Amino acid sequence: MSDLATLRGRVEVKIWDETNDVWSDDVIDAAIWEALDEYSQALPLAAEEVLTLAASGRTIDVSSLTGLLAITRVYWPYDSSEEIWPPNLVRGFRLDWVAGDPYLVLTAYDGSEPQTGDEVKVWYTSRQTIEDLDSATETTVPAVHESLLVMGAAGHAVQGRSLDLLRISEVDADLVSKYEKWAEGRLKEFRASLELLKNAAARGGESWGTGWGLDKWEG
Repeated sequence: MSDLATLRGRVEVKIWDETNDVWSDDVIDAAIWEALDEYSQALPLAAEEVLTLAASGRTIDVSSLTGLLAITRVYWPYDSSEEIWPPNLVRGFRLDWVAGDPYLVLTAYDGSEPQTGDEVKVWYTSRQTIEDLDSATETTVPAVHESLLVMGAAGHAVQGRSLDLLRISEVDADLVSKYEKWAEGRLKEFRASLELLKNAAARGGESWGTGWGLDKWEG
């Protein structure tokens, strides 16, 4: 898997600017960041973590979950030393953001509330990372998807250049149009591929969804 410098170099080749005559490293890095954000929304990382509660209540601070995008499943009551099946799946919860900090809120009306020292197992999705981008220490994007990410970053970089040229009074309108069309084409391909991958990932999940039960005629 590639680090930021390697991916940056591939983007420079894609947009024919290996010597940074048009796009600086900072601009290309920003374009990679934009492409990574779109990729993460379509194909986020799946992770799980057991939290030990510092206080009682139905509102739980989950700021320790790095790169958190969404919470998909919660187990409570939970005991990491003796896992049971089926697990105690929380039936109602939401993720709230307060002044930029994330909080898991248990919304089920019945049952007691978690107490100090309780364990809660949280399943969540988080942002993908690229080594050395925003201080990340590893690249989580699969190697097979790196070319796709490069295409998206190239599209964002060239789109940004077309906007930059519009600020110039004596700009060549035909050149701007060519930049725009090239960028639109790459971003259209990028987003169409992301949609296909997202749909394929959804089809690869549990056939009937968590908690699907049998009725009296199916037993």
